[in-house]
Amino acid sequence: MPINGSDLISNPWNTTFAAYTDVLGSAFWLIPVSFIAVALYIKTKNTVTVSAYILASGILLASGNIFMGTPEMVLVYIIFAVLGLVGILLNIFFMKNYN
Repeated sequence: MPINGSDLISNPWNTTFAAYTDVLGSAFWLIPVSFIAVALYIKTKNTVTVSAYILASGILLASGNIFMGTPEMVLVYIIFAVLGLVGILLNIFFMKNYN
């Protein structure tokens, strides 16, 4: 049986993650974004960087049109972005100079 790779070439992200988005829906994208945020914190130990990443990824996911059929997920990603904004503001507010 020949393998048809035209779908993988024309839509690599949709084809690769179709099984996961079919099962979990649009909330699937919270898993890789959160995993990258945890890996970023383990690597840098800097919560401002992680909060900025969460803010940026939340805004990009909320403003994109990938959730045209599920507008309630936009609210979830806006809340995710607000968590990043709160993290940045709290880090700036409670930042201490140790020098």
